[in-house]
Amino acid sequence: MLLPMSLAMPVAIDTSILISSEKQGSFDRLLPENEDGPYYIPALAASEFLVGTHPPVRADLRQRALQLYQSRFRALVSSFTEADAAQLSALIAELKTRGQQLKFFDAAIAATVMARGDKLLVLDTDFDRLKDRIQLLRPPTPTA
Repeated sequence: MLLPMSLAMPVAIDTSILISSEKQGSFDRLLPENEDGPYYIPALAASEFLVGTHPPVRADLRQRALQLYQSRFRALVSSFTEADAAQLSALIAELKTRGQQLKFFDAAIAATVMARGDKLLVLDTDFDRLKDRIQLLRPPTPTA
């Protein structure tokens, strides 16, 4: 899927954001106010989210997540490209030489962002070790 041309830097959405939006029932509240996007979901973040739509998770939760995916997330999914794959292999090799590793889905999401030179919107700290190579964004903090 091609993204519309924009002067703004694209923002990839991590699985942690997808899961949180499913739990909170809101997606837009997790998007940073000062970022115009365009936003996209890396194909392997979509895959990681969809893992939760299969057993052994409770049927009602699986259905709710699948419905959200089909109605809101599916249109934002961006294909995993050959350049993403090349970056993934380089990242895994680099981490391995340093005695480090990332979970597969995290490595694939990071590689996608690195290959494209995009930003990454996250909730967790899984990507912090790559913050010198990826611009990490966090959702706005709710005000009381």
